Amino acid sequence: MSLDVQIYLKPRPISSVFGHSNYLPFQWNPDFKYGPFFAGYGTIPSNATEVYTIHSPDLSAGIAAFHNELIPSLQDEPPDPKKASRSLWPNIYELGVAKLKPVTQFLQDSEDHVNRLYYAPFSPPLQAEDGPEWHKLFFSILVRRDVEFHYGDNELEIFVWAYLHYMVFYVSLPWNRLGKEMYRRMEAYITNTPFSAEGSLSIEAYRANALVFPSMYTTLGNTDDQHSSVKFSKNNRGARICNGDSCTVTPAFLLRRRKRSMMPDDADLA
Repeated sequence: MSLDVQIYLKPRPISSVFGHSNYLPFQWNPDFKYGPFFAGYGTIPSNATEVYTIHSPDLSAGIAAFHNELIPSLQDEPPDPKKASRSLWPNIYELGVAKLKPVTQFLQDSEDHVNRLYYAPFSPPLQAEDGPEWHKLFFSILVRRDVEFHYGDNELEIFVWAYLHYMVFYVSLPWNRLGKEMYRRMEAYITNTPFSAEGSLSIEAYRANALVFPSMYTTLGNTDDQHSSVKFSKNNRGARICNGDSCTVTPAFLLRRRKRSMMPDDADLA
């Protein structure tokens, strides 16, 4: 994998503030109509005539993961819970968790890169990489509006990471909604499930309980004797799901509802 990334941009209008077009349009609801576009990933528009090269192993790996792994995986259509029996609910929920695990990691990595690039060569003022203040720092960098940049500084790399973060977030929304819906259904089912004649939960309710309230149960495998302890917790920092030594953290901003525009129709994900 090449460590150099070629970035293509369409020319921006002349800025009344800067008197030239050498700026990047940071905003809360970005449309990315000027790019970025990447060499080796899809067709470069003919009017994307500005070409920049960034030497960054992290960015090169991030763009490759974005195009080759995350986007293809998230474009799979989520299953419809209305068409699934209750016995399949734990499997559907676990599928959603599996889809969102690399998403949450990618979003966290994107935030880390942006925060550190913005304050380079110094460390960001906040050291906690998994908390609301770290997320606020990231989004404060993204709402600076038009930002003048010079070839060789970090602004273009920050802009690219912002693009990757934004697109992954919105492409993952259907799977995020599925996870919330399955959690709601299973919680409601457990709350209203009658006990069997023996005074214990049915096997379906037991499995649902084990997934939603894992601190009280151990999830059983289908055909073997292996047990896997799954832990779920949610607070103002987000949702944390652990299975053995592996943990997935869904940041709080990914769980909150936002009145933001959906992905632009002309966004290039190819």
